[in-house]
Amino acid sequence: MRLGALLRKTMIENFRDWKMLVMTLSFAPFFVVLMYFYFEGATTSYRITVVNRDQGAVAQELIKRFEEVESGEGTTVLRVAEEGDLAAAQERIRDRSADLVVEIPEGFSNALLHYSEGREGPPLVVRTYGDPANVKYMMAAAFCDYLTYEYAALITGETGPMVLEPVSLGGVDAPDEFDLYVPGLLALALMMLMFTAAGTVIKEKDKGTLLRLRISNMSTAEWLAAVSITQVTIGLLAVALTYLTAWSLGYRMSGSLFDVAVVTVLSSMAIVGISMIVAASLRTIFDLVTIGTFPFFILMFFSGGMFPIPDVQLFALGVRTINANDVLPTTHSIAAYDRIMNTGGGLGDVAIELAAIVLLSVVFFAVGTWAFTRRHMVAR
Repeated sequence: MRLGALLRKTMIENFRDWKMLVMTLSFAPFFVVLMYFYFEGATTSYRITVVNRDQGAVAQELIKRFEEVESGEGTTVLRVAEEGDLAAAQERIRDRSADLVVEIPEGFSNALLHYSEGREGPPLVVRTYGDPANVKYMMAAAFCDYLTYEYAALITGETGPMVLEPVSLGGVDAPDEFDLYVPGLLALALMMLMFTAAGTVIKEKDKGTLLRLRISNMSTAEWLAAVSITQVTIGLLAVALTYLTAWSLGYRMSGSLFDVAVVTVLSSMAIVGISMIVAASLRTIFDLVTIGTFPFFILMFFSGGMFPIPDVQLFALGVRTINANDVLPTTHSIAAYDRIMNTGGGLGDVAIELAAIVLLSVVFFAVGTWAFTRRHMVAR
């Protein structure tokens, strides 16, 4: 009965503070839209300038093959332009209007046709020019080299001693760049709970509510249960809104919504534990929105959802390496979301991640409960 009253009170006060709630619920969806338009406007393509010294049909067909390369979304990968002068083409490399220059030598068409008829000659030299300081140079060269070798083998009828056969282990189509960021953005929605959860505790202290609740013989466990259930509810709403935003922009996940909800509930509990530690260390809401942003940014940037993080190995458990950022529950949340949503995994496939989240939840809750009780629940 007392827990129900506490839960109702906590729910009402969290939803009544609509500014903090709106910020929590809308922060991650805003980044979903931002990331979508960033990747939509920055679709990876490579600018190729071809210097064709051979006007034969075979050389023209090779250029056409360059132009026909498409990504999984149907967008053009190689944007091809022809240039008659090699020096002018190389100048495009310097001013970054081209990522790669391909020089097709004179006699290219005749040499391949003669080779197909058994008349071998000196090897052809197809030169490529690029700037190693351009991050797109190597990928552009890899595309063009592969296409040139493949086309030469097709024309001459000669195949190499081996065949490369890539096999996807995920069982689903490769996600695009936007899809890869969605799991991290769902975790970002949960990180925002740090402000609502810690804010709840700090406001109750400022208003003197905790003192009155202590007089009513309320236990720490009852208070934390009410706060946790409320924050888990807000976490589920935030993740649902973030996912619906991504879905409206074309994202389609491969796994189960139920599995995502399980990860969300467990991860929310871990965030609440961290929030209790933060709340016990701060005095006012002003401290929360200033000093409290530091642990938020630690979660945001060191969980690996926004930027790749180099491995800082601590120790190994069997074949699994434990890195420094594995002490953050959101690291495992992002990995679990990604495996469920982008590769079609189930709860069994993320058992290790779930176990890590539960373990870290227990640790952070234990420390948070101790800090909260010592700071706010001991009679003075």
